[in-house]
Amino acid sequence: MSRLLTLLLAARLTLAAPVLAQDPAMPAMGAQPGALASRPPVDSLRTAAQVRAYLGRTMAGETPDLSGLDLSGLDLTRVDFHKANLTGSRLVGAHLDGADLFACDLTDAVATGATFEGANLDGTTLRRADLRRARLFKASLFATIVEATDLREADLRETRIIGYLGKANLAGARLTGANIGADPGNQSMGVMRAQFVGADLSGADLSHANLFKADLSFASLAGANLSGADLRNAELVQADLSRADVTGVDLTLADLNGAIFTGATGVATLKGLDQARNRDKAIFGQ
Repeated sequence: MSRLLTLLLAARLTLAAPVLAQDPAMPAMGAQPGALASRPPVDSLRTAAQVRAYLGRTMAGETPDLSGLDLSGLDLTRVDFHKANLTGSRLVGAHLDGADLFACDLTDAVATGATFEGANLDGTTLRRADLRRARLFKASLFATIVEATDLREADLRETRIIGYLGKANLAGARLTGANIGADPGNQSMGVMRAQFVGADLSGADLSHANLFKADLSFASLAGANLSGADLRNAELVQADLSRADVTGVDLTLADLNGAIFTGATGVATLKGLDQARNRDKAIFGQ
């Protein structure tokens, strides 16, 4: 993909997100629209077996159309959805462990309590999706759009996350050991990193998470557990870390301009604080 095409695709996604735009230097993320495959009547897509059969009949280059369907409670374990359109679908309590949801579009989908353990959600769009209490343990969300998505109390332990999470709600989510750090060896097309600009991570468990180069500008991390987290080179501009546990956090070269650490515990154990950018503009104290 040429540099010009990358910027044009990023611009298209920016128009779809007027409040918080993705970094234009980054490659485009999320599902790309394609020609929808014809589908049978809704009554013929009620069971897991029917859904599997329909997906199996879809021709190469076609986008399976599962939009607006109620697939709640179905066992869709290890199903290959291959770029399916799942916009507005209901997956409440569905089982999608090990499923391949690569480049699928789940905009406005409702998947509360669903399980995606070990699932592949790379290149997927989850804009405004409801994933409250969903289980995404060890799932992969690379180049994924999670803008304004509700992930309150979701299980994202050991999950790989590189994507756009602007205004996402991750209050109380579990991200222990999550790999959210940028890959220094994968930067030829621009910096691929997690962007949590304006996200709500209050009360979330990010202990021992890799947040290398993550953008947490204007995010709320109030009361979050960040003990042992790697925040080297991270953007914490005006981030709220009040009452957070920052024990052993590495802030080497992190930007602390306006970051709030009021009432945070473990401040004395911070690593790399003397090398942090704009350290003098951070707010410490009680």
